[in-house]
Amino acid sequence: MSVRHYCQKPACTVAPNETVRAAAQRMDKEGVGCLVVEEGGSPVGILTDRDVALEILCKRLDASSVRVREIARTPVVTIQQDAPLAEAAKLIRRHAVRRLPVIDTKGKLVGLIASDDLLQLAVEELDGLASVVRTQAPAKRQKE
Repeated sequence: MSVRHYCQKPACTVAPNETVRAAAQRMDKEGVGCLVVEEGGSPVGILTDRDVALEILCKRLDASSVRVREIARTPVVTIQQDAPLAEAAKLIRRHAVRRLPVIDTKGKLVGLIASDDLLQLAVEELDGLASVVRTQAPAKRQKE
C-alpha cells in the first residue's frame, strides 16, 4: 500500500510571506493543526499550532507582523507518494515528526500524511483481523 492512497488531499497550505495571524486563522477555519508552507507548488516548511503557541505566545510576538517563514520548521521532511506506508512510519519515527508532506516525483505537493492516519489504518487492519478470528473461533471449538 502506498502513501498516495491514504494521505489527506489536498493539504492545507500557507505561503511563507503570510502573517502568522493569517495562518492561525486558516488553521482555525479549516480545523487543522498544521499548514504546509508551500512555495512554487513545493513544500518548503511546516507550521503547526504548537509552533504558533510557542513562538508567538511564549515570546510575546505580534502575530500580525511575524511572517510564517520566520517560525516555520525547515527543512521539511517529505515522502514520495509512491512510497510504502511502512516508509512513512519509519520517517515519522526517525525524525520525531507527526506529519509528512507527500510529494510527487517532481517535488510538488500532493497531500499530507500524519501519524494519526497511520494509527487509524493499523487499528482498522487489526479490527479486520479480530473479526476473522472471531468468526473462526466457534468453528475451532466445535472441532475440538
